[in-house]
Amino acid sequence: MENHFANPNFWTYFIGSYAYYLPFVLTTVWAPLALYDLSKSEEKANYYYILWSSVILLIPVFGGAIYFLTQKTEYSNQFKKLAIGGGFGILLFVWILSISFHI
Repeated sequence: MENHFANPNFWTYFIGSYAYYLPFVLTTVWAPLALYDLSKSEEKANYYYILWSSVILLIPVFGGAIYFLTQKTEYSNQFKKLAIGGGFGILLFVWILSISFHI
């Protein structure tokens, strides 16, 4: 019987683990930062806090990013661009690498 399974090498495991875990890492970084900033925002209606908390928590990777890109926050624009753009850039790069390595 012939075996058609490929023998994975170090880079396959390395890039595969990054492609798998990076969205979780981005969520665990962006969501608490967005929720902290939301809690420090000025007095607004309760539905504002409920809506944004739901968006941040229910849309895993993109919820915090959407909040940072659409709302005025206490963080500088340079920090927001670096955190969101850098995170998505690295995620896209890792996904392209994982596709090219056929993971």
